[in-house]
Order: sequence, then C-alpha cells, then structure tokens
Amino acid sequence: MGAKLKLDLHVHLFEAVNFAEPEPKLVREIVGLAKSKGLNGIAITDHEELGTSFAYQVKQITQDIFDDKFIVIPGKELRQGLEHVVELYLPNKDTFRFIAHPGNFSNKDCGYLNGIHGIEIENGSYYIDKNHISKYSKKCGLLMLKNSDAHSIADIGKCYNEIAIEELQDYLKNYRKTLMSKNGFKKN
Repeated sequence: MGAKLKLDLHVHLFEAVNFAEPEPKLVREIVGLAKSKGLNGIAITDHEELGTSFAYQVKQITQDIFDDKFIVIPGKELRQGLEHVVELYLPNKDTFRFIAHPGNFSNKDCGYLNGIHGIEIENGSYYIDKNHISKYSKKCGLLMLKNSDAHSIADIGKCYNEIAIEELQDYLKNYRKTLMSKNGFKKN
C-alpha cells in the first residue's frame, strides 16, 4: 500500500481561476498554495459542462514542472437526479465515484447507490449532517471523504483526506468482487 497522502478530491479549479488558460506560472501558484496547506495533491472536478481538458492540461503541466512530487487527479462533477456525483479518473483507467455534499439519505436504501463508492461526510462549502451520513456510509459500505469543494483558490485544502491512491483503487477492486458475488459470478 502506498503512503497516505493529503488529498483534496473535490476542487473546481477552472472556475477558481476565472476560466484562465492553464499556464506554467498559474500552475506553480496553485501547487505552491496547495503545498503551503500541506496537500500532496488535488482532484480537479469542475462541473461536467466544462469538460475535463483543463484538468488534463493542469495535470500535464504539473508533471512537467514537479515530476511526481504533486498529484493532480482529473475528474468532473455530474448531476444524477437530485444528487451531485464526482468522478475521479485514477491511474489504470479506474473511475472512482462519490456523492458530493449529500442531503438527506435516511429513506434511501443502499441499492440506490449502485456504482457509487464513496460519500462526503465533510464539505468546505456545504453543511453535511456528519453523524447521519457517517452511519449511512457504514451501513452501505461507502468510503467516507472530506473535501473542500473549492470554487476559489483560497479554499483549496479547506477539507482534505489522508489516503493513498491505492486505497481508492483497492476499494474499487473490492466493490467489483462484491458486485460479482452478489450477481452469482465467480472469478476464475
């Protein structure tokens, strides 16, 4: 298992920089700010209508400047019914999905969350009933996350996770195994 990292997995960076082009100077400023808050990485999860090209450009510039010393995970925030779901595009083409700033889940059974792997129990921009959502998360086997939901550069890292990328990937592997066994499939 990789080392635990401090990761803010819900950042609206394109909006935070007023839709500026991702240039090395801007990326250095953002990474410098994130590092000053103790972060090892961020996930750029702008709203789906903005696409993901900005996130991938920032990831490339970050790799060019900082090698692997700062992590950028591309992603996006989608609307699925009344919920907002964040997708993170991890290495090995894995996609990790979590509910962002959840509302009241008391009447929803766990089957409602098909294809969802985590849920925010803290969000820097929205109130979340942490006690209630934590209980729901445990009942449904969701990974509990804390993220800033930053729409300004200053809010990046307001909330963050201490987690290894491999933990997200391991969660996905276990999720798939559980899904296969529930459906009567066995891995050869």
